[in-house]
Amino acid sequence: MDKHFTLEIVTPTKTLNFEDVQYLRAPSLEGLFGVMSGHVASIINLDIGEVKVLFNNNENYFAISGGFAQVASDKVSLLVESIESKDEIDVERSNKSLERAKERLLDSTMNQVRAKSALERAKNRLKVSTR
Repeated sequence: MDKHFTLEIVTPTKTLNFEDVQYLRAPSLEGLFGVMSGHVASIINLDIGEVKVLFNNNENYFAISGGFAQVASDKVSLLVESIESKDEIDVERSNKSLERAKERLLDSTMNQVRAKSALERAKNRLKVSTR
């Protein structure tokens, strides 16, 4: 059995393809999950969080903001709202987003669900940027 699989990550604006992936770790609504070749077929709700992709013996980290994963034995597809590699993350912009979200959480007239989500996305981008 081949110990690698193909990974396709699709957003509304771009598609990323990875061949010979050895391991994938992603955030689901129920916690982190990992995928290796031969994984049982499944569809998983993705949460805001960090995606780790191991291919060519290199670890790559990405920040995502939720979506769905479709897992098959030889291919994984992530359909996500947005994705940024650790090198694409603008730390200054993420820090400003973090502060703005904190301010909105203190304002009772603001949508608290949206403010919490913005806060989690900003924290996640900052975490991934340090990988």
